[in-house]
Amino acid sequence: MSKYTFPIGGIHPNDAKFSKGCAIEVLPIPPVVYVSMAQHLGAPAVPCVAAGDKVKVGTVIGEPAGFISAYIHSPVSGTVKSVGPRKDLAGNNVTHVEITVEGDEWEDGIDLTPDIVKEIPSDRAAVLDKIKKCGVVGLGGATFPAHVKLNPSPDTKADCILINGAECEPYLTSDHRIMIERPEEIVIGAAIMQMVLGGCRCVIAIEDNKPEAIASMKGAVAKLGYRNMEVLTLKKKYPQGGEKQLIDAVLRRQVGSGALPISVGAVVQNVATALAVYEAVQKNRPLITNTMTITGDKLPVSEQHNYLFRIGVPFSFIAEQAGGVPEYAAKIVSGGPMMGKAIANMDATTVKGTSSLLYLSKESTKRKEEGLCIRCARCAESCPMGLEPFLINRVYKAGDLAGMEKASAQDCIECGCCQYSCPANIPLVDNIRMAKGQVMAEIKKRRSNGK
Repeated sequence: MSKYTFPIGGIHPNDAKFSKGCAIEVLPIPPVVYVSMAQHLGAPAVPCVAAGDKVKVGTVIGEPAGFISAYIHSPVSGTVKSVGPRKDLAGNNVTHVEITVEGDEWEDGIDLTPDIVKEIPSDRAAVLDKIKKCGVVGLGGATFPAHVKLNPSPDTKADCILINGAECEPYLTSDHRIMIERPEEIVIGAAIMQMVLGGCRCVIAIEDNKPEAIASMKGAVAKLGYRNMEVLTLKKKYPQGGEKQLIDAVLRRQVGSGALPISVGAVVQNVATALAVYEAVQKNRPLITNTMTITGDKLPVSEQHNYLFRIGVPFSFIAEQAGGVPEYAAKIVSGGPMMGKAIANMDATTVKGTSSLLYLSKESTKRKEEGLCIRCARCAESCPMGLEPFLINRVYKAGDLAGMEKASAQDCIECGCCQYSCPANIPLVDNIRMAKGQVMAEIKKRRSNGK
């Protein structure tokens, strides 16, 4: 068993990787797609098309609205039907570009051949520009624009890039599948990012519950022979895929409160991001596709899938293609059961960072009656950030904003370990999320006032 893991907190939920043996299938394209302009961290993109415009696959339809923002491209060819507000999966109104599909014609210059391009370009500025122009964002959850993360300030230096293949969330298997089916492209994408960061060490980190993926990635690294690159096996432990936890597990370095990974010389990117970088730089393909898992706690394996999807596809269409929403489903989640978001609107559409359609039964989602805190400290023992969730919960209920900040509510990563461990069934994550929001608003207010 691997010795590599983060030392503080964490839990061991059933990983439930039921769909790990399901090969990636290409999801059909619906008659109409709805492409969100807010599918990355930072400022939403600004639409640069209007109703009646003709677009091809790869046409720019949204331009960055600031330093932390990203390009959005059409995932289909056809005619723009409308540009306006539409509800996302949480029910919020977000600007979408609606496109009626007409064939599947791609923009000139996009390489659609299956040939693998192995030579790593050496022009750092050109590579960063290509990553930016292709709209690549982090696909591990935060969807932070990749060109920004790969271009740290001159007063910092990366001595290691970590390629995150942990996929520690229960049920999710899309990263597992791409590591098995497309390992060379992932390794080449990692080598490209390694070059951009000055040739630093590259570690591809994978949990030990994915032996097939580990073997596949090790084979690709050995075959391609890029320097200063290795595959490292991690002990299975949630939330190993968190940036700070992964850095601690591999490098034994701790990222301080409010600090970024680059402060300890590290950059973290997901394996799916590495694949997207490969496609952008070597194939000139914008980020319009990703891989998602269709799974559930009672869904037969025969009805589970890993789909290669295009952005802008309604979840209702995906569910229909996968056989329909199962009768037992009491909750439908986008993401994993620990950090995913319940889907309030099945007409919402996929975005770059979509990772799953997860069907959960009433038994697994029903909240038990909340009891009194018995000061058992299990929540503190399980917290990977070393926080005291029971204390944050107490000062939040008391309305003590200063107490919330002093207890470091702002450092919570909302992983759910505390709530999972609580024998009193206290909704710790919900309350701490509210406390965190209040503290962050107060910090922002102080900064804007120059204090």
